[in-house]
Amino acid sequence: MIAIKAAMKNKLAEAGIGYEEISVFGTIRCNVHIKCLSRVTADKWASLLSQVFKGERVTIIETVWDAKGNKGTCLLPTKRHVFLIAVAG
Repeated sequence: MIAIKAAMKNKLAEAGIGYEEISVFGTIRCNVHIKCLSRVTADKWASLLSQVFKGERVTIIETVWDAKGNKGTCLLPTKRHVFLIAVAG
């Protein structure tokens, strides 16, 4: 099962759509989480995942993540606005 998930992650990375991070995980179901910066890119990923996982609900969630490097203070850390695309098949 690990080899199948690694192969799926590689195929998604080769899709030609921009991303920040791709995660393929799960023991009972195959869960896919993709992080990207643009809403247009998120819509492209949602379209691709809905074709791969037919009948499953693909969700796009606008969220905030901590930036890799903090340029603010401890009370006002640097954040990044990203989109999380998720599907469980």
